[in-house]
Amino acid sequence: MTHAYCRRADASAAPSSNGRKPFALPGAKQRYAPDRPARVDHIALTLSFDFDQKILFGKCATTFTAVGKQLSSIEFDAAQLTIHRVRGPRGASLPFSLQGAKLRVQLPKLAAGRSTSVIVEYEARQPRQGIYFIGPDEGYPNKPVHVWTQGQDQDAHYWFPCIDYPNAKVTTEVTATVPSAYFVLSNGRLIGATENKTAKTKTYHWKMETPHVTYLVSCVAGRFSGRTSMVKGTPVSYYVHPGREADGERSFGKTPAMVKFFGDRLSFPYPYPQYSQIAVSDFIFGGMENTTATTQTDTTLHDARAHLDFSSDGLVAHELAHQWFGDLLTCKDWSHAWLNEGFATYFEALFKEFDLGKDEFDYYRLEMQARYLLEDSEHYRRSIVTSVFGEPVEIFDRHLYEKGACVLHMIRTELGDDLFWAALHAYVQTNQRRNVETVDLSRAIEETTGRNFALFFDQWVFKAGHPEFRVRYAWDAERGQARIDVTQAQSTDEATPLFRVPVAVEFGFGRGKSERRQITCDAAQQTFAFAFASEPQTFSFDPDADIIKTLELEVPTQMLVRQLERDARVASRVQAVRALAKEASSDSVAAIAHALQRDPFWGVQAEAARALGRIRGAEPLRALLRARSVKHPKARRAVAEALGEFHNDEAYEALAPLFKKDPSYLVEAQAAHSIGKTKTKRAYATLTGALAKKESWQDVIRGGIFAGLGDLGDERAIPTVLAWTTYGRPTPARRAAVAALGKLGEGRKEVRDALLDLLDDRSYHVRIASIDALQAMHESAAIEPLERLAAQDIDGRLKRRCMEAAASIRDHLSKPAELQKMRDELSSVRDAHRALQERLASLEAAAKPARKSRR
Repeated sequence: MTHAYCRRADASAAPSSNGRKPFALPGAKQRYAPDRPARVDHIALTLSFDFDQKILFGKCATTFTAVGKQLSSIEFDAAQLTIHRVRGPRGASLPFSLQGAKLRVQLPKLAAGRSTSVIVEYEARQPRQGIYFIGPDEGYPNKPVHVWTQGQDQDAHYWFPCIDYPNAKVTTEVTATVPSAYFVLSNGRLIGATENKTAKTKTYHWKMETPHVTYLVSCVAGRFSGRTSMVKGTPVSYYVHPGREADGERSFGKTPAMVKFFGDRLSFPYPYPQYSQIAVSDFIFGGMENTTATTQTDTTLHDARAHLDFSSDGLVAHELAHQWFGDLLTCKDWSHAWLNEGFATYFEALFKEFDLGKDEFDYYRLEMQARYLLEDSEHYRRSIVTSVFGEPVEIFDRHLYEKGACVLHMIRTELGDDLFWAALHAYVQTNQRRNVETVDLSRAIEETTGRNFALFFDQWVFKAGHPEFRVRYAWDAERGQARIDVTQAQSTDEATPLFRVPVAVEFGFGRGKSERRQITCDAAQQTFAFAFASEPQTFSFDPDADIIKTLELEVPTQMLVRQLERDARVASRVQAVRALAKEASSDSVAAIAHALQRDPFWGVQAEAARALGRIRGAEPLRALLRARSVKHPKARRAVAEALGEFHNDEAYEALAPLFKKDPSYLVEAQAAHSIGKTKTKRAYATLTGALAKKESWQDVIRGGIFAGLGDLGDERAIPTVLAWTTYGRPTPARRAAVAALGKLGEGRKEVRDALLDLLDDRSYHVRIASIDALQAMHESAAIEPLERLAAQDIDGRLKRRCMEAAASIRDHLSKPAELQKMRDELSSVRDAHRALQERLASLEAAAKPARKSRR
């Protein structure tokens, strides 16, 4: 899906020493997999639908075997289902009771090792979870009619009775009857499709013969158009709403290449009879890796203009990789879900490396690290493996996905490619069709390579955080030594250790000559010395950015300049940009400006643009103005983003043409956002004047306009923005408008009331945006509604966001006035310091020509 433990990991539930919020919220507790008194062997579902009334009619036949001792009853998870009848294998009725979300069925005594079946006839009427009926209404009369299911994390029992936990696997089959013009996709292979011309229906029969967990059982039905390719005899298909075929090819066209690449890399071919993707409306995730039958959001379908700088490849690769990691091998317990999500996220990057090259791969890894580091620094810190949570979906975060992926890359770096892929092959080969824990991966590595990774997993997976390196380089001319002082500056506690990590350091000597050394950082402070015949011209610490870390570098400016100009590696050049940006000297600015114009890779150009935006001042602004037409749209977007840091007419004048017309939707969207951030007099009219005209894929340009209006802070925009939150407007625009209200509406009753009403909106995404906006406004009147919603709703993600928002508002309201006064004063000091920096940079720039003329 896109967007547990021993005592040492319990520390993730406690606040860290730097004051982060705790990951575990009130009510969280230790979660363990349930007992399994019965082994479920097979589930057969017979389904039909009333699309108008939104009713699922179901029959679920579950075959199971008693384990350990005699059984006199069996208990299924079954939430919000109407149970009509329960029968045994010969048709006899069985007594049952339904209490809460548990269906208990009385059995004739079943001896250990013996098998039987239970058949439950049921309905799901206007379901809120698990199965979703999509169709037109008064707000969206053109919405297509279809139905789709979503089982992860534990939502399968909202649409069929089952033992809804990932610690066991079962074969399944789905027989679904729909109107004759409809198509049904489910798991496994299509056994057959029979048409009833009298009833004008068609019945599809799908069978999944490889055992899989219940949350991966899927059924999607509606009008769809499909296309199929063959990969080594395996059908690979995608299905989209009729009329979206070209967008489908653009979005899913590389899937066959991915199937082959993953199978070849793992030396383990795609393990099922077919693979399909189906794009549905109003999907609540990016994608879901149902075995053989991935459900994708139709928002990933895009036109040719969007394709300039947007791709579905990451999403497609992620869900495909799950067919091995998550489906064939499934985490035994949610606490080890990184074995699903960390792998799938890393395989996104691996396909990018294969398809687009190492530069794209390396920069993608840097972006993954940045997303994890942001969550760690601004939200909470936790160990990757943790069993302390309220609901399983809470752990599907940047720690699980991005940090998990980066941990896998560190394993690859330590082992080297040959041993890494041999270990992964052994892991898949040994554990196929099984449920796995982290120890299974560790064991596969040790048995394949002879390497003991116990310490590695202890500090990177079962404990929390990362090294926070401060590195100082100096040349000792007298001794002919390069000296490196390394400090691990992170606060250590039960959760966050002092890390023991091997680090590559590299010294460059010109003409492409360099020497790489390996050091082991395992103390709070260390000094390393290396003797050389001549002074190095460049120095790089972890030059490939293999290690999850933060890094503060103290290196002579000219060494960083040469590193930025000469180093062939993207990660090393980005490292130089970031270090130079912290210096903010005239030489640093000149080097960064040169990289913005001349670096061969867009990612380094983008880093340079953002760095200039952070530095600000006259010369950075001039450099950004010169770079407005940089070729790559992602770099151009970063220039537009950086220009938003300058609150003056020059920045506005540079942004206005980008907003008026650019080949890229996303550049126009960013230009709109940045125009608002400039806070210039013309910004309001420019943004509001374009609001009705700027149609775009997924309303991204309109979203940029709303973001710009939010940052502009002009309250005149409130009525216009409120109008765009109404049901019937495009959902992406509604979400963006709601977010803008969070910045505009503090203290405004009409905004507060609108946002409180939107907490009950029919769109999940609008509800989440409303929660975030109320939090941003510090709205005290929202505390009780948010806490009530957290107690009543059934979506785990929404419940957590409500709890976090309510707690944040309470925390804000409880701050002493004196503390707020101190923060206001600190903000003023920072503003004054920034102004002085800009003035100094301007003076330095003005003095440069004079110094040159004196020569």
